[in-house]
Order: sequence, then structure tokens, then C-alpha cells
Amino acid sequence: MWEKLCDKENIHNPRDRVLVQRAYTTLMNNIYPSNGEFLWSPYRCISPGKNGFPGVWNWDTAFHAVGVSRWDTELAKENIIGFFEFQKENGMLPDVIFESGKRVDTLSKPPVFAWATEVVYKRDRELAFLKQMYPKLVLNTEWWEKERCSEGLFRYDASEPESEDYLKRVKWESGWDNSPRWDRGITKYWAIDLNCFMVMCYNSLSFISKELCLDAEAEKWLEKSHRLALLINQKMWSEKGYYSDTDRFTGEISSVLSPASFMPLYVGIASPKQAECMSLIAEDKNKFDCKMPTVSFDNPGFDNDYWRGPTWLNVAYFAAKGLKNYGFDVADKIKESILEICHNEKKAIFENYNSRTGEGQGCAGFSWSSVFIMEFIFDF
Repeated sequence: MWEKLCDKENIHNPRDRVLVQRAYTTLMNNIYPSNGEFLWSPYRCISPGKNGFPGVWNWDTAFHAVGVSRWDTELAKENIIGFFEFQKENGMLPDVIFESGKRVDTLSKPPVFAWATEVVYKRDRELAFLKQMYPKLVLNTEWWEKERCSEGLFRYDASEPESEDYLKRVKWESGWDNSPRWDRGITKYWAIDLNCFMVMCYNSLSFISKELCLDAEAEKWLEKSHRLALLINQKMWSEKGYYSDTDRFTGEISSVLSPASFMPLYVGIASPKQAECMSLIAEDKNKFDCKMPTVSFDNPGFDNDYWRGPTWLNVAYFAAKGLKNYGFDVADKIKESILEICHNEKKAIFENYNSRTGEGQGCAGFSWSSVFIMEFIFDF
């Protein structure tokens, strides 16, 4: 199958064909468990990685669906539909569902399922899938608007604020766990990536509504997207020339630069001048040096511990693709740098990569890294 994918997309570069083969094999090996079903669900789902991740995780599942939809739309849909079996009555989606059926539902993860649903649908145009998912996606979006929004902008949070690990759990909801972005506290910030993910969500809901001939709802979602984009540019762009998280109490824009800072380019809401400023930051050898670490090299909190500096392919892809969409050559430099790192690490496709040495780190045989290797190769 991987050979057919490469031939269909005219991928003849030997390095890229090897990477596609490895990525395809990794994803197929992570259909979990081996019989294709969880004990508590009839749907096939893909684990982030069988070595250390006994279950399915929230935004990981959306990414996995995007990846496998290139060759198996039914498997992609099962990942999405299966995860939504655990949606709470208020619309919230859990963070993780373990093999045992136990779930973590005091926090969620970034809202990327509407975008993933749109991508999967475009592979085969099955309207029944949209009809099944649309009300569930709307309910989840309404939960974000009710529980995670203030003054029109979105933040990360978690329930049970009186518990000892409350702040840790809020960091987990962001997906950026121990990032220097949160060293001064996460609950005080409107998060730049979260707000851009919500723009993506609104745009996808508008598209889905249009496909379902719900024209009035399509316009409603588009209006929400435009309104949020305006607020992002008003409150999350620094006069110093960058996007970042913003203190929702003081209005101060964080000095921490990360791949999340490039998300406004991915969703297409940056002006040409703003995009040019971000392109210079991406090339700066003291900041990102075309490697897209999870925090700029010159940040005092940088090291290669989890989200404090390694290269993670999902956020690196969104940043690089945003730069590509605005026509900057640095995007191709980032792409080539990351694919070389992945190719040179022969042991496996890893959870993340040391942004200095290129060494693979974390879980070996990681699913979303595999997805975004293919996105870099097929959709850049």
C-alpha cells in the first residue's frame, strides 16, 4: 500500500519512499489491540504507541485519522467515531481512554476533531459520516465556548481546581505538558495555538454545514471564525513583531516563542507583514534555525526535556506549513531538516527528536510522528 501511495503522489525520492514505508508500518502496527478491537468498543482505534500508551488519546486520534485516511477511510472514521463514543453529555471529550476502559475526563485536549473530520470526509465524500459527526462536533464546540472562553478568547483549564495536581492537569490539556510557555502559570494565558485551533474548528464546521446544506449555520460558524481571528490579531500580536500567548488579566504578551507562535500563519489570519516577521524568526540561528524546536533556542528554559526544546513533528508541521502557505523559502528548509532527522534515526520513528543532535527520544514507533512525516512528504 505504501508503494501505491508514493506512486499516486509521484514521490520518487528514495529517502522519502523509505520514510513513507516506515510511517505506514508504524501506524498499522499501532492498531490497538492486535485483534482490531478494544474490549469496550467495536471500533478499531490507533494507539500513540504500543510501548507506553495502552489506550487511545484525544488529539492523537484525530491526527491518526488524518494520516490513515490516505489509504483506509473506514479505519479513519472508526478512530473518530470510536473516540466520540466517550463524549460526555456536556460535549466534553476525555483526554485518554485506557485499554481497561478507565478514562481521564477532568481535562480534554486541543480541538482538532472538526478539522480531522473535514479531512477524512474529503477522501471519499460520504455524507452519512458528516451527518453522524456534525451534532457531536457542535456539542463539543459549545463546551469549549462555555467552559474555556473569556472575553471572546480561549484558554486551557481542567476541572477540580482544588486538587493538588490541578495545574499539572491544565498543562496536560494543552498537550504541551512541561513547556516553558507555562513556567509563569498556564491558567492566566489565552493560548495562541488553542485560539487558532478554534479558528480551524469554526472553519471546518462551516464547511461541514455547507456540505449538509445548512447554509445559515455555515454563515454562523464563519462569522465566529472571523470574529476570533480579529481578536487574535488585536490581542496576541506583539509590537515587537511576533505572536505569542497573552496574559488575559494584564494584556501582556509572553516573550516565549514556540511553534505555536506560527499557528496564525497556518490558519491564514496573519497579514503579509506579520508573516514576514515570523519567517525571519524561523530562520534566526539563535531562535529556531530551521529546526522548529518546541521553544526557541535562546529561551532560558530551553533544554531537550520533553516539551522544553525537542522537535515534535505535529507542531513543527503546522508551523512550517503556515510559512509555506505564505510563500517563504524557510518552510522547505524546515521540512528538509526534519525529514533528514527522521531518516537518519534508523532505530524507529520516535515521539520527538533532540533538536540539537537529531537523536530520537521518547516512545519508539510513535503514531503521530508517522502521520506528520507523511504530511510533510505528501501535502507540502
